[in-house]
Amino acid sequence: MADLRNTKLFKERLAQLEEEAHRLGVVFAPAEAADLLAERVTATANQLGVTERTALQTYTTPHNISLLANVLGEHAATYREVMAEADPVTITVPDAGRVIAALGMVCKLATEQINKDSADAAGVLTDAADAIVGIGAQVRTNQDYEPVTIAGRTLVYSRTVLTHAVDRLTTGIWACPCRQPHPSGADSCTLVQGLTADLNIVAGWLTTSNERPGDQR
Repeated sequence: MADLRNTKLFKERLAQLEEEAHRLGVVFAPAEAADLLAERVTATANQLGVTERTALQTYTTPHNISLLANVLGEHAATYREVMAEADPVTITVPDAGRVIAALGMVCKLATEQINKDSADAAGVLTDAADAIVGIGAQVRTNQDYEPVTIAGRTLVYSRTVLTHAVDRLTTGIWACPCRQPHPSGADSCTLVQGLTADLNIVAGWLTTSNERPGDQR
């Protein structure tokens, strides 16, 4: 696939995808569009039993690129709606610090994946940066150590990053620093338990039977 990425046809299809997706409000992380297109070509080749070159030349048509861009646009629109509808959450300053620390840990884990899946890592790092800036801005303007209110957009970024990290660690896609496997149904390691508890601070959706509330950690 590395050779195909350098072909004129791949670059043309990539330019079309980026242009049409941009018009639909899709924002790609660096190399994300190229990785997405390459994965689509590979999947098509495997499904049809043809070479990747044939899949690119015969089945990755401008019409199919437009269909892909439309699907991405629909997902982006849904994501924006979720952000707009997310209610703000008020948390204590110590809990805000815990969430920022958790996001920082995820950034560290994501940087270790750059050479394996650059698009995924870049997406995580971008969302985590937005979340850290959003929470940090609220803490910075806080007076008298009062609870801080985290806006819906920042909450969505935070939840997305932490949920993604827990999923990647528990499925083994990311190597966990504990260096132990995470079999289904087994107790999670301390890191996964901590990230799950931090996710719940920002009203996330993951729950486990043995997790502790954020203010008890």
